[in-house]
Amino acid sequence: MAILLSLKDTELEPWIESIYKELGSMELCIYPDIQDREVIEYAIVWKHPHGDLKNYPNLKAILSCGAGVDHIVNDPEYPKSVPIVRLHDEKLSQDMCLYALHWVLHFHNDYYQYTDIQHTRHWNPQPLKLPEKCRIGVMGLGTIGKKIADTLIGFDFIVSGWGATKKPEMESLPYFYGTEQVSAFLSTIDILINVLPLTTKTNNLLDKRTLKRLPRGAFIINIGRGGIVNEADLISLLDDGHIRGATLDVFATEPLPNNDPLWSHPRVYITPHIAGQNNPQSAVSAIAKNIIRLENSEEPFPLYSHSKGY
Repeated sequence: MAILLSLKDTELEPWIESIYKELGSMELCIYPDIQDREVIEYAIVWKHPHGDLKNYPNLKAILSCGAGVDHIVNDPEYPKSVPIVRLHDEKLSQDMCLYALHWVLHFHNDYYQYTDIQHTRHWNPQPLKLPEKCRIGVMGLGTIGKKIADTLIGFDFIVSGWGATKKPEMESLPYFYGTEQVSAFLSTIDILINVLPLTTKTNNLLDKRTLKRLPRGAFIINIGRGGIVNEADLISLLDDGHIRGATLDVFATEPLPNNDPLWSHPRVYITPHIAGQNNPQSAVSAIAKNIIRLENSEEPFPLYSHSKGY
């Protein structure tokens, strides 16, 4: 029995150390140095080369090193019969909450204006804005989205949520779902936070027609997936002032090309897909628990659903 570890653009040593600590009884094979593909039963991957996963005949599960699994399912040849396990890591969720809170405060308290004020050396404090007057919408009420919503509610912001499908009643916030309720949800939002996964239903969901439903002067924070926001439409709405500002951590093409107009747009704040960075120790601990569940013939969590697309 062996584990395949393949992480692109990632320092491997902390992961290797943590895997040996958590799963020391299993052989660890570091891609591409694989001597015997038949002994591999678990693949821990991040942006693994497409076309390779099909070459492990005894693979029991593919475990993503991130909450998203598009880097796996976008491989047209990945073995469809092998379960894909998403990463559920409390440290990652916490980091995404802090990222969202940072940019909510940035927009809510007009901190973005102080950059211009500093450049002009103009002492001009902005009036106090109370959190309970700020309406925040979270798109995607999964584990991470719900944690972000609860965090913001804890600071007295007015929070509502939207998801693609109906969920059990949520006591902590108003919840909207489905395309027929998008307009009602967006029409009351000052700051929109997208945490949705990229699926056939969410791809290009936030285009010009949909984003126009936001009140004029709204802000956008995208930490879901880049393909959900139509970037050309967003630029158009930023230019005409309908959207006042946007923080983007994810993009349709990553890394963001050097000639992309988003880089130089004065109302766009770019971070290089760093919201929710992995902590190797806590991530491996969560992955190890799922491998143990699988070894005990128990279902891992959270399991990727082919029908839902996440």
